[in-house]
Amino acid sequence: MARSIGLLGGTGPEGKGLAARFARAGLEVMIGSRTTDRGRAAAEEVSLSSGTRVKGGSNLETAQVAEIVVVTVPYEGMRDTLVALEPELRGKIVVSAVVPLQFSRARISALDVPSGSAAQEAQSALPSSQVTAAFHNLPASHLLDVGRPIDGDVVICADDETALQETLALAERIEGVRGVKGGPLANSRLVEHLTALILNVNRIYKAETHIKFVGL
Repeated sequence: MARSIGLLGGTGPEGKGLAARFARAGLEVMIGSRTTDRGRAAAEEVSLSSGTRVKGGSNLETAQVAEIVVVTVPYEGMRDTLVALEPELRGKIVVSAVVPLQFSRARISALDVPSGSAAQEAQSALPSSQVTAAFHNLPASHLLDVGRPIDGDVVICADDETALQETLALAERIEGVRGVKGGPLANSRLVEHLTALILNVNRIYKAETHIKFVGL
């Protein structure tokens, strides 16, 4: 099991929430951003709010030091970010939590991705990395409330068995979370689209829901 986790583009609510949870679980965590200052500021914020120790820096520094990297950048900037970091990410497990979404007043829609999914696009940009897809459906506000267990499932899609097992173990370091095998990386498209549905449900009911499979 890896001990150091990096969050690329981890300065948003989801990235900071995952960073807080991983640090709470005793892992070494680094938040990356386009600039070192932004990464450090986010890390300081997470450290103070969660009572943990989180480091911060640039995306480049984060890619260099982390054993496993979780990608939380917006979809629009994902490919350029990963292509620039490809040398640092060779041979590493890269977890895509990216969801391509389009927002309108009427609804939230999942974007069609030529590669099939954001995770598959990440794999095409990183041919020498093992890409998995996970952490799409956990609400950021729940992640940031580190004193509260999350009673929910994280669906993980992967083509590489070792990467799958490592990502399952990583997910279950978050208290209350169960990792669920979702099949090959191609199935990540279904999980990404499910995120859009969940967000629409949350908008209708003014709630923050996530998923759990009954019967497993």
